[in-house]
Amino acid sequence: MFHFFRNRIHESLALAGLFAGAIALHVAWIDNLLITRSQLIREFITLNPAIGPISGLYVDTLGAFFVSFLLAAFFWRGRDVSHWRDRVFWFFVTSIVIFLLMTLPFVYGFVVS
Repeated sequence: MFHFFRNRIHESLALAGLFAGAIALHVAWIDNLLITRSQLIREFITLNPAIGPISGLYVDTLGAFFVSFLLAAFFWRGRDVSHWRDRVFWFFVTSIVIFLLMTLPFVYGFVVS
């Protein structure tokens, strides 16, 4: 019935997806921090004034994901990437932890005076 679906995915595409997800998480927290700290960046990144800077944040994050996914998929296409498994996995896990820590509310209130 659904013969066009495959029951497996190539390892290079899976690693490219994990890598792109990690990059997107870093872009998201960095953009979020910059938006809260700088009025100039907040105005620059705002695509829709009714929604606010979150619209540009989502576009930036999606753009970073797709660009890094396409570059990694092109670079790893048809290669043995088994030696990259652990590195990419732990990069993704540390990206999740850093994202969670850097988006906590008290991080934005921290000021060095």
